[in-house]
Amino acid sequence: MNIKEALLEEHSKAQALKIMNYIGDSPKRFAQLMECFFDDEWRLNQVAAYTMNHVVEKNPQLFDPYVKEAIENLKSPKHVAVKRNTLRIFQTHEVPEELQGTLLNLAFDFLASPKEAIAIKVFSMGIIFEMGKKEPDLFHELKILIEDQLPTGSSGFKARGKKYLKYINQVIPNEY
Repeated sequence: MNIKEALLEEHSKAQALKIMNYIGDSPKRFAQLMECFFDDEWRLNQVAAYTMNHVVEKNPQLFDPYVKEAIENLKSPKHVAVKRNTLRIFQTHEVPEELQGTLLNLAFDFLASPKEAIAIKVFSMGIIFEMGKKEPDLFHELKILIEDQLPTGSSGFKARGKKYLKYINQVIPNEY
């Protein structure tokens, strides 16, 4: 299978799963997908991002060699799908300590930005929340950002925000 051709042939869940099954746990085949993900063509990035998310969910170890480049790519992605799917992965994927600060700053910027899509805000919230479990001081700023956006947030934002606030309020005392 030519992964690039398969990605451009059809953008659907069925096609993404077909490509995912072809890649399996092969680092070589995953590298071909990641070439498409980091390519300059936005359409290719978009479909590769969706497929990448499915592959990494099944075989997260394949993503390890690309963590640094994926974080750097969040600074200027070619398509919103790249940002959305990368952030979705980083909610659960282990990030080396030397890269956590960069990812954390990006996540805070995305969450605070009124221009970001809801999914990007929610996934950014998830990244900050997971890092906050190891570094509870992060919860103070996360709590402020969630509470500030909760009244006007979407139902998805509100559901995730309330879930996180419940946890945060048990971990840190109400200082405000």
